Amino acid sequence: MAFEKRSCERLTAATFPTPSCHAAKGNIATVALLLGPCSARRRENRNTRLREIVRPRQILGWAIFPASNRGLCMTQRFFAAPVRAAVTALLCMAPPAFATDAATTAATPCTLGGIIHPDSDDTLAFTPDGKTVFFDRSEGSHKTVMISHRINGRWTQPEIANFSGQWFDQDPVVAPDGSYVLFNSNRPTAPGGKPLTENYFGGGATGPGSNIWRVDRTGSGWGKPVWLGPTINNDVFIDFASLANDGTLYFLRWNAREKAMHIWRSSFKGGKYQSPELVILGDPAVSVHDPAVAPDQSFIVFDYGKVKGGLGRLCIAFREGDHWGKPIDFGDALNKDLPWGAHLAPDGHAVYVTGQTGIGKISLDPWLETHGRKNG
Repeated sequence: MAFEKRSCERLTAATFPTPSCHAAKGNIATVALLLGPCSARRRENRNTRLREIVRPRQILGWAIFPASNRGLCMTQRFFAAPVRAAVTALLCMAPPAFATDAATTAATPCTLGGIIHPDSDDTLAFTPDGKTVFFDRSEGSHKTVMISHRINGRWTQPEIANFSGQWFDQDPVVAPDGSYVLFNSNRPTAPGGKPLTENYFGGGATGPGSNIWRVDRTGSGWGKPVWLGPTINNDVFIDFASLANDGTLYFLRWNAREKAMHIWRSSFKGGKYQSPELVILGDPAVSVHDPAVAPDQSFIVFDYGKVKGGLGRLCIAFREGDHWGKPIDFGDALNKDLPWGAHLAPDGHAVYVTGQTGIGKISLDPWLETHGRKNG
């Protein structure tokens, strides 16, 4: 997502679906308020899927108006905390529609000694030994995968990963054994081809497409990117990978008919990915985003909500036999920063997320202990 620093009129707007404020489905409303002139960095397009709901505009005064039942969204805009609290109190009168665990009150800010910039860097992904980190960095409308190493207790200045730099690359994730990295890219899938584009978000505007690519670790670093193939990449927007110990891949796919994002799962057998299966988390009609699955697939962290062109509320679900349990909301204190892009820490006991204020680390131990999961 690109950023601008300017003196501006700040628009604060949000749609409050059931998961975000526990309001009844028929009481959804959007509130737009004009906050006075300000000098601020604004998130224009940090994540491709946020284009539609993060756009500069000026509106005088404020208004409350109903939202449609299809394509409900929680807009990813900057709210002044008192305004957000007041709006939430106004609209949120009904009991929760799904399980909640308010076990943790705040994420720990993460800058890795100052090398991470809160206004441009997203989605930290560490190698298993914690000595190398990948993340994506925004510059204008371009995104690049960066790499840094921890040497003598300090993180080196980030450099562009050898497999990135030319195309719109983002969301790196490291395999649990550290042997390869997956990332999203709009790069051509065949030599001489054109970059991938999509028009799913932003009111039909053309934006960068996304397919998943793999880079293997070599003796001297990292090899050349390899397209993951048509079994996984069967659309121009396949996004945000997460990996289990056995190679099972979780990823995002847009459903144009439903106008919803869903998580899919593909097992890895005989050196090949198998036909993907839809992952049901809560209401199957609700958009879900950014899976972070446990190495043993015992739990999954994700964003959940009826969202159009945006993300939802951070939740966790636990595996219960042959299905996933009810989504457990992380609570208002953590979700007020609108976190997205969850990646598990190497020890599996925390997630790194990107929010309005930058990258933060959230301990999962309160939820793991409550549900009797040790995860290593």
